Amino acid sequence: MNQNSLTGAAATPHSGATAAAHRAFAEGGNAVDAALAAAAMLTVVYPNQCTIGGDAIAMVGTPDGNVTVVNGSGRSAHTTDLNKYIGPDGFVPVAGALSVTVPGVLSAWEVLADKWGRQPLAAALLPAAAVAKAGVTVAPGVARDLMREQHLLSQDAGCREVFFQDGVVLKQGETLKLVRLAETLTRLAEDGVNAFYRGPLGESVLETLRGLGSELTRKDLEDHQATLERPASVEFAGTEYLSAAGNSQGTFFLQGLAALDVVAYELGRIPDPDGEDAGVIAGILAAAARDRDQYLGDPSHREVPVDALLSRETAAATAQRALTRSLSGSITGRTYARRTGDTVAVVTADSEGNWVSLIQSAFHAFGSCVLDPGTGILLHNRAASFSLVPGVANELRPGTRPPHTLMPVLVRKDGRLVGAHGTMGGRAQPQVHTHLALNLALGMAPDAASARARWIIGQMEAGAAAVDDAATIAVESGVSDRAVQALHAAGFRSKELEAFDDAAGHLQVVRLTEDAASFAVGSDPRSDGLLADGT
Repeated sequence: MNQNSLTGAAATPHSGATAAAHRAFAEGGNAVDAALAAAAMLTVVYPNQCTIGGDAIAMVGTPDGNVTVVNGSGRSAHTTDLNKYIGPDGFVPVAGALSVTVPGVLSAWEVLADKWGRQPLAAALLPAAAVAKAGVTVAPGVARDLMREQHLLSQDAGCREVFFQDGVVLKQGETLKLVRLAETLTRLAEDGVNAFYRGPLGESVLETLRGLGSELTRKDLEDHQATLERPASVEFAGTEYLSAAGNSQGTFFLQGLAALDVVAYELGRIPDPDGEDAGVIAGILAAAARDRDQYLGDPSHREVPVDALLSRETAAATAQRALTRSLSGSITGRTYARRTGDTVAVVTADSEGNWVSLIQSAFHAFGSCVLDPGTGILLHNRAASFSLVPGVANELRPGTRPPHTLMPVLVRKDGRLVGAHGTMGGRAQPQVHTHLALNLALGMAPDAASARARWIIGQMEAGAAAVDDAATIAVESGVSDRAVQALHAAGFRSKELEAFDDAAGHLQVVRLTEDAASFAVGSDPRSDGLLADGT
């Protein structure tokens, strides 16, 4: 078990970002400063999975045990013309300018720094700018996504300039130079994030997007604000798990966990995802996924019934159905060619009792695959989560937040914060978090719990055109035969994944040890992470 002193701890999916968090602690920063340093660095070293042209949702826990959600997710254009958003296949495009909503990550970072940080946001931005200017070695995960997405990246002038050399996409070990992005990060450090939302950086991005058909305007950027929200929570195995509600799928992770708490009571033990209980667990996760696709959207337009979904009555009914192994239906939709990547998670904690789970993304790998040449800002593709079907929860409307995969997680026990969890994984994030929660409750250390072989229902990819076949489970090499047999017995089909496959997510974990003397840290071997303490 990797343990760090009580000064501070961090886990991220890239060694450069973890080192940035380490430096922030060493320079006197707290958990928020460390998280921001890592988050800024990740937009440079992991452009396939996050960008300052993307979104972020974070949770901050303070020494008194209180937890606040910072929702930085952006909205569709306030002048949205639905007819323009119908792609050739009848859905919102998953790439290109029409897939871009207002980027919200910078607004979330600003709120985090101003409200809870010890250092100015510039302290996180300038080191990232220096690395962007000098160039960064293309990590294995970035190289894989460059190869997979080169057909889309090659269609955009800004992406060709950054991610290709002599007409060939960059490969692992080669140097990625982000000179314009370095200039942009420096400008943001000097002038603040209003240089984007109300200044020349945003205007440059809007000009590029308008030239490609986007309806986003200066008013859309100016009107954007990150919001402070209350988390939702449930009890599982004597521990309280908290996540974002609203337009975040965190509610549906908690829904499944509440049902599993009932299962644990009925069985008299913690159900094991790598054992005979796998079928029961999968039935619960499939049920929560069906509810997510029915209810998740912008609650300002249609209420998400959080209280009902997290009630003991719903948990008991869901648990009973799963225990009787009744697989009732599946999520339906339309299949499109697989897009890769999506998200990064940063988790931190410090000796003062501050905890952060910060999740940010480009959505699909390299987002919209549109990069503004003037600023070096790559834009996400969150509009792909909207549906064009009238009346559904995720219907595309003017000025609307999309349903969001991003779901930070914090953990409390007896009123004291004891854990910060995060993962990439698109639609599968609730499942990946559930595997972690079960493994920890079974007594595993965070590093072992993160590394343990997993199985995933359906596909990670999110978008209105996606299909989640709730009867098919992708099983990593290393999952026990007993678990696979239990999944089959419960009516599921299985397909094989390689060991430590990206499709099983990238968990990042910080937990307070039982004696409260140190932090235990887990960084998923499926990512390019490195563990570092804050001493």
